[in-house]
Amino acid sequence: MVKPRKTIENIFSYEIDENKFDWRLKLNLNENLYGPSNFALSTIKNIDTADISLYPSYGKTLDKVSKNYNILKENILLTNGCNEAIKVILNAYLDFDNELLSYRPTYTAAQIYAKIIGSKVKFIDYDEKFVFDYKKIANNISEKTKVIYIATPNNPTGELAKASVIEILLHSFPDCLFIIDCTYINFSDNATFLDYTDLIKKYSNVVVVKSFSIDFALAGLRFGIAVADFEIIKNLKKVILPYSVNSIALNCANSVLNDEKRIEEIKEQNLNARKIFHNVLNEKGFKPYKSEGNFIFCDFSHYTKFYYEKFKKSGIIVKNFFNDDSYSTFLRITVPKLGGIKYISELLVKKDVLIFNLDGIIVDSTESYLKTIIKTVEYFLGYEISLNEVIMTKNQGKMSCNWETVRYLLSIHDKDIELGEIITVFQNILTEYIDEEKLLISKETFEELSKNYDMVIFSGRLMEEVKYTLKKFDIDKYFYFYITSDDLPKSMLKPNPKGVYEILKHCPYKTIKYLGSSVDDIIAANSADVESIGVIPPFADNNIMLNNYRHLGVNHVLNNIKNISSFLYDIKK
Repeated sequence: MVKPRKTIENIFSYEIDENKFDWRLKLNLNENLYGPSNFALSTIKNIDTADISLYPSYGKTLDKVSKNYNILKENILLTNGCNEAIKVILNAYLDFDNELLSYRPTYTAAQIYAKIIGSKVKFIDYDEKFVFDYKKIANNISEKTKVIYIATPNNPTGELAKASVIEILLHSFPDCLFIIDCTYINFSDNATFLDYTDLIKKYSNVVVVKSFSIDFALAGLRFGIAVADFEIIKNLKKVILPYSVNSIALNCANSVLNDEKRIEEIKEQNLNARKIFHNVLNEKGFKPYKSEGNFIFCDFSHYTKFYYEKFKKSGIIVKNFFNDDSYSTFLRITVPKLGGIKYISELLVKKDVLIFNLDGIIVDSTESYLKTIIKTVEYFLGYEISLNEVIMTKNQGKMSCNWETVRYLLSIHDKDIELGEIITVFQNILTEYIDEEKLLISKETFEELSKNYDMVIFSGRLMEEVKYTLKKFDIDKYFYFYITSDDLPKSMLKPNPKGVYEILKHCPYKTIKYLGSSVDDIIAANSADVESIGVIPPFADNNIMLNNYRHLGVNHVLNNIKNISSFLYDIKK
């Protein structure tokens, strides 16, 4: 197979949604929730045949941009969105032995394109979250630094780099090219696009780029501009592909620039909603940072994954940073309209939490895990053991891990097998039986419970199996957090309370109850000082389970999991 160039081997492709999802609130890409100007919609309806059959003409749009922003046409490059502008600039000015300098986190396009070229990317971390410090940039510029990328307002952090401050850098480092990304500038109440475009009239080492995707709501058409000294624009034209901006985008750009009133309305509505949303997040105990964009970067601390999952399963998609160690607890959320803010506020209210074991409570695993244990033991012994022997072994405790259960059963039958071999055989056999599981709690019951409770899973199964099972029965949307055997060291599986402590740490709650179906479940709950509910699973001996639970000091016993709603109501009273 032909190999790609070495510079792209460690670059991850940008993942995009191939299909549109019917999100109640789509808040992950900073898109304009207010929609485009009616002028743009009218333009699209009246597209001429020649606009489709002939190559696009840029003249009218150049004239319009020139007039609106008081820039000579010779200083303007029309691009297919801001991404193309950044790519063209770097292709024209950055060599493999140069260095790109930027703050972190920021919009990643410049970093990706620099790495493709083979250049080094040098990051600057914030001393104070999130305050732009031009001195840090100045102190990090070296002989190899050729291009500095500055987004203002920065995405995802939201802070502004004032034009007057950037000017100090332009004056001090004339041999470096500064890319100033003003994609979100029209949402700022402290700066305008003209503040930055004025810089190109005084300095020949700056390119100001702007997308029309966000503020003008033209993300689906891909239109942007780059403005710079004439000599820079001349070089960029050598690199950019001809006719990269399509006729529909050009015509719509012309029309929206005629609708200044629409931009001001959107800005005002965003400012109002942003202030309200910031206060809501703050009042709920989280840490939103001041933003000059149409988004808020908020630290949800230990609860980030819980709320990300809860939002998603409630029809809201936001941007997470789980793969970034420095900002893994942050979510970037496009500022919703007022109705969306109200909906999110309701989701942030703490509820009572229920911890569910999967086996014997949500599903009857007699035909899957218990049978798989029996068959795995039979594979190694050459004869079958009884279901009762497996259940008795499970009930003695410290047997939540089914692989260890198999290993123990083999050992008492004088067979010593390596755990790795047991896992391979067990997982292969399990595929034959997992679809025989039956749901013990109806979907309607989960729907009813979800009105008053947030629900999480603590299972000895693998994460893949847990999610497969919940999705199969279409009940995965009711669970916002999972602890499985993938998340814990083998030494800290049930009855060790580590998994319960992880749930207590990462799941907000008013009260919390653990529904368990085994001795290990109850021991784990009691050790973590969590209210325990011992459920009699369908395959168990009722008297033995009752004696086990009472001996362990369980808080409550539930004989039939189907009665969970009325049972919870009764014990709450």
